[in-house]
Formats: sequence, C-alpha cells, structure tokens
Amino acid sequence: MCTHLPTVPSAEDTVLAELRRRLVREAVAALPGRCPQLVAALAEDPPPTYREISRRLGMPRGSIGPTRARCLACLRVLLRAERHV
Repeated sequence: MCTHLPTVPSAEDTVLAELRRRLVREAVAALPGRCPQLVAALAEDPPPTYREISRRLGMPRGSIGPTRARCLACLRVLLRAERHV
C-alpha cells in the first residue's frame, strides 16, 4: 500500500487558505510608507538581493533590514487586529 499519495485539500481548506491570502494582501496594502513595496519585494520568488531592493525602492541598503523589521511588526499588529474583528 502506498502511503505517499498526494492529498487533495478539502473545499473548506481551499476556501480558508484563500481567505488567509486575501487578509494578508489587504494588511500588506494597509502598511504605511514604503512597507507594501518592501514586503512585496521580499516575498518574491526568488527574493531580490538587498542591493536590488535598494536600487528599486531608493533605500540605503543598511536601512532595509531595520525597515523590514518595523514593517513586519506592523503587519503582525494588523493581522492580530483582523483576528479579533
């Protein structure tokens, strides 16, 4: 018996996954300043280098990491607030 067959997500799992993706997209769009662009760039596959992000967004490379941390902290707050609505 083969136990490694791919599983098909249930309709409920599919709907919940799409809802989570939509909530994250909306929360990212609601972030302040350049955060939406920075988070989107960091989520690319493959992610661009900090040098590429720096050129694209006009940010000093040294500020990308700290800005990323602030953006993600803000994103966590927005997503937590969404869970309590």
